[in-house]
Amino acid sequence: MTESDILIVYKGLRLPVLVLAIGYIIYYVYKVRTKEEVERPAQRMLEED
Repeated sequence: MTESDILIVYKGLRLPVLVLAIGYIIYYVYKVRTKEEVERPAQRMLEED
């Protein structure tokens, strides 16, 4: 492979990899179990007051 071929592959894969990474981060942050883990301490603090 020449440098231009490697550059074409890099530019072609850059956007899909970025989209997959951002999609995974959004999935991880907003899934139900994670949301419950974040809200549980907040509810407990409100109940203690």
